[in-house]
Amino acid sequence: MLGNGIEQLHRLMHVVVWVHYPEDHRWMLPIFVVVLVIAPAWMGWHVLRLVLSISRRAWRARSARSEAAAARPGRHRRNLERFVLRSTWPTQAKLVALSITTIPMTYVLLLLPKQIVDNVLDDKASGMSLFGLPLGNEELLFALCAGYLILLTLNGFIKYIVNVVRSRVNERIVRRIRLAVIRRRREEDCARGRSTLAAVAIQECEPIGYFGSGMLVEPLIQGGTLLTSLVFLFMQDVALAFAALMMLPVQIAVLPPLQRRINAKVRERVHATRSFNAALSHELGVVGGAGPVGSPTKAHARQAEILERVRLEISELKARFKTIYNYTSNLTPFFFFAIGGYLVLQQRLTLGALVAALAAYREIAPALRELFDFSQNWSDARARYAEVVSVLKSKPLKDSAPARIALVGA
Repeated sequence: MLGNGIEQLHRLMHVVVWVHYPEDHRWMLPIFVVVLVIAPAWMGWHVLRLVLSISRRAWRARSARSEAAAARPGRHRRNLERFVLRSTWPTQAKLVALSITTIPMTYVLLLLPKQIVDNVLDDKASGMSLFGLPLGNEELLFALCAGYLILLTLNGFIKYIVNVVRSRVNERIVRRIRLAVIRRRREEDCARGRSTLAAVAIQECEPIGYFGSGMLVEPLIQGGTLLTSLVFLFMQDVALAFAALMMLPVQIAVLPPLQRRINAKVRERVHATRSFNAALSHELGVVGGAGPVGSPTKAHARQAEILERVRLEISELKARFKTIYNYTSNLTPFFFFAIGGYLVLQQRLTLGALVAALAAYREIAPALRELFDFSQNWSDARARYAEVVSVLKSKPLKDSAPARIALVGA
C-alpha cells in the first residue's frame, strides 16, 4: 500500500516537473519539485503580498499627505524621496544615464566566457567568424579575451565615475540639511534645544545623504545586474535559473521582519544617544523646586547602561541577519551544482553554458545583498529624515531654570 502511494506520488511529480525525463534518476525528482514548483509558488505568493502591501501603503500615504498639507503647511518636506530629487535632480539624471550603460556590458561579460569554452576550448571547436573574418582557435581566444578585458575595464571605469559623482551628491544633501539645522538653531535660545540641534546636524545627516546619493543609482545598477543575470540564466536553462533563486523566498520571509526589528532598535538608539548627549551637556537640576532629583553621576551611568543595552541588541540582531543571509546564500549552490552538473552529465547542457551560468550566479548573490542593504538604508534614512523634519518643525524651547533630563526607558 505504501509503495503504491509512493509510486503514485512519483508519477504526479513527474507530470508536474516538465524537465524530468522518464530515464532520469528518481532521486533528482524531489530536487526538481522543490526548485521548479515549491520555490516559484512561494515566491509568487510573496510577490503578491508585496504588491498588495505597497498598494495599501501608497493609498494611506497619499491620504496622510493630503491631510497633513491641509492642516500643517510648512517649508520642510516630510517626503525624503521628493526632497532628494528636488535637491539633486540634474545630477541624478546623469547618474541614471551612466548606470544604464553598464547593463548591456554585464550581459556581454556573461556571454563571453561561454563563447570561449564552447567555441575555443571544446574538443570539437574549429574556430568561427568574427565580424566576417575567419579566425582559428588561437586567434579567436585572444580576440574574445581582449574583448572581455576591454569591457571589464570600461565597466569598472564607468562605475568609478558613478561613485565619484555619488560622493558629491551625498555632500550636497548633507550640506542642505545642515544649513536648515543652522537656520533653525538661530531661532533657539535654550541651551538644551541648541544641543539637540547640534546632535541632529552631526548624527542624522550623513546616513540620509548616503542614501540620497544612491536612491536611483543603487537599485538601477544592482537590480539591472540581477535581472540581466537572471535573463541570461533563463536563456541557458530554466532549471538553472530557478535554482539560482531557490533560497530567495526563504530570505524574503525571514529577513524583512528581522530588518524591521533592527530599524526599530536603531531609532531607539538615536533617542538614547540624544538623551545621553543632553545629559552630559547639562547638569541635572530640580523639578519645580521639589529638591534634588539624585546624583548626576548615577543618572549618567544609567543612561550609558541603557545605551549600551540598545547597542548590544542591535549588534545581536545584525549578527543574526548576517548569519541567516550567508547560510541561505551558501545553500543555493547545492541545488545549482546538483541540477547543472546532472544536466551536463546527461548532455542536455553544454559545459560552456554551465560555466557561464556559474559566472551569472556569482553576480546574483552580491546584487541581492546590495539590494537588501539598500532596503535597510532606505528604511533607516526615512526614519532619520522624519526625526530631522520633526526637530526642524518643533517650536523653540524657552530658556528657563535647569530641568531634569528624561531618562530613556525609565
